[in-house]
Amino acid sequence: MKPNLNRFPVNYFVNMCSLKRIFTERRNLNGWKLAFLFLFLSASLMMPLTLRLSALKTVPFTFLAPSVSRAISSDFVTQIQKDAIKGGVLSGTVYEQRHGRNLLAVDPENRWRTIGQKYHQKVQNFKNVIIFQKQKMIISDQNGFGFSVTYPKDQAISLSGRKESLENMVSQLWVRQYKLELITVLSVLCFAGLFFSNFLLMGMMSFIIWLTGRSKLSDIHSFREALSLVILAAGLPSLAACGFSLISFDFGTMIMIQSFGIVLMIALVFLRTHFQNERGLENTNRRLQAVGDENK
Repeated sequence: MKPNLNRFPVNYFVNMCSLKRIFTERRNLNGWKLAFLFLFLSASLMMPLTLRLSALKTVPFTFLAPSVSRAISSDFVTQIQKDAIKGGVLSGTVYEQRHGRNLLAVDPENRWRTIGQKYHQKVQNFKNVIIFQKQKMIISDQNGFGFSVTYPKDQAISLSGRKESLENMVSQLWVRQYKLELITVLSVLCFAGLFFSNFLLMGMMSFIIWLTGRSKLSDIHSFREALSLVILAAGLPSLAACGFSLISFDFGTMIMIQSFGIVLMIALVFLRTHFQNERGLENTNRRLQAVGDENK
């Protein structure tokens, strides 16, 4: 069965490939279609980002627990370098460092207890904590976030004598356990950013195009027509930005490709149609030709 090219949303992909159709079909998009297409264009830019996040293995420890990172001393790292995790169990000797409200410890006897909820665990009387216990480690930062991270049973880990390696190991284990939550939060934040960016960009362009109709310079007579034209013109640039980012992801470049592409498409539509219906365009051409003949 052949697809009906005049049926939504198939006709959107047909119309966005023609400069003339981008203008002539501006009256055929109602409110819910515009909302759907706006969400679709914003979501299409999320695809490269989601794929990038799904391949995430670690995050900077300073992003996860900045105050704990500053509290980790070279003495602590040196002391625990002989400890190891195998089969999900820590083998090491009891060791503690306390500096004010900071606590760094190896606690194979599980003497320290946490309080608080899942993502906001803490050790009473301490603000910044990293504790290696028998089967899990505890990370709590004064920024309010605190986690218990279970050791993997399928991986043998030695606690390195370098601070950077230790922090990287902790971050990898944290991402392994909380990856779903991390991807969800980052995806929501990025989608909100893209949504707001597109809202401003397309809203401003639609307003400017609508003003041309108010000043009798075009046959665009409503803001909905102007917005429809912008949404149609945004199709190819948004898909091009998505395709480019699938090959080489850069958030800023992706937004630049989309923004510049939309401006270029609208300029080309104007050169093709002068934002006037065919009859109005014919009359305008006749007047211009008459003026040219008079000047000869």
